Amino acid sequence: MIKGSDSLQDLIRKAFELGVSDAGVIPARSIVVEDRFAEMCATPQCPGYDQSPNCPPYSMKPAKFRELLTQYKHALAFKIDTPTEVLLDDRRFDVAKRIHEISAEIEQLARKKGFTNSRGLAAGSCKMIFCKDEAKCIVLEKYENCRFPDSARTSLSGLGVNFLELSRTIGWQFNKITKDTNPDDVSMGMMAGMVLIG
Repeated sequence: MIKGSDSLQDLIRKAFELGVSDAGVIPARSIVVEDRFAEMCATPQCPGYDQSPNCPPYSMKPAKFRELLTQYKHALAFKIDTPTEVLLDDRRFDVAKRIHEISAEIEQLARKKGFTNSRGLAAGSCKMIFCKDEAKCIVLEKYENCRFPDSARTSLSGLGVNFLELSRTIGWQFNKITKDTNPDDVSMGMMAGMVLIG
């Protein structure tokens, strides 16, 4: 039996209570991190690039993240299944916001259960989600504290996480959604988050 398995099951239950479509605990060592995914944030440039400390070029580099993962035994991965048409317009930011909030809540619960080094990660740029009406990120511009420290989390894509391999590990159907995807051909996609448990 996994040490603390009851606590891990509590975290999974909490994820479902918070509205995820699916969640599960996987070995942290199974998470595949590749530089090329983080590099995609810059070319072609994501609107969130260079906008917050939670996204490239300021976020942790993939090599450092791979090193960090060796310090963890488990990760709780979760997703919210989302219609492709939502993922292709600004409504995706509402889903991404929920991913950040869920990740942060599970992180805090994990810490209360004794996993004091737990760390939440989420989909998308916190600047585009929480501070889209602000000209600049207050952390980068004024070196002040984040406006949303209890919700904003580091971007999984910016760290180089391979979502296809993550989906295979946990048993999710993965549909790659791009701006050219026709919702009539691929009706559903997903957004994912993760909490490193430690």
